[in-house]
Amino acid sequence: LYPDQPFVIGPPWSSLVAYDLNAGTIQWKVPLGQDSRAAGEGAKHSGAFMAERHGIIVTSTGLLFVAGSDGKIRAYDAESGNVLWTAALPAGSEGIPAMYEVDGRQYLVVCASSRINPGGGHRQDGAAAHSESGSPARSYVTFALP
Repeated sequence: LYPDQPFVIGPPWSSLVAYDLNAGTIQWKVPLGQDSRAAGEGAKHSGAFMAERHGIIVTSTGLLFVAGSDGKIRAYDAESGNVLWTAALPAGSEGIPAMYEVDGRQYLVVCASSRINPGGGHRQDGAAAHSESGSPARSYVTFALP
């Protein structure tokens, strides 16, 4: 799971799974994120490495928001698992996004400061990704929902 170690299992390396608790079955299962190195080599639906610390925001309208170590946030349909929306973040994310409302408008906030390398494992130098200006790309990103 790290750049200097061989892969011991095939993709997907992480998944988002919805269970039907009434039936005791899996309702749907989709890869969680995309590994950039695998994508560069033509792989699709690989899932992201180090995805064990990602929380989910569930809305009353049936959306699941998950921010990943691959540097993206996605909105999934709670019934099907289909990705409905994706946005890039300045760095990977770990933890749980937050949602709040101001004057009737709903907002989604994501912490984008992970040391996880989207290509697999932790960065060797322990540094965060850098923005185009060369400064660390650690931030909170806020999205206004329509």
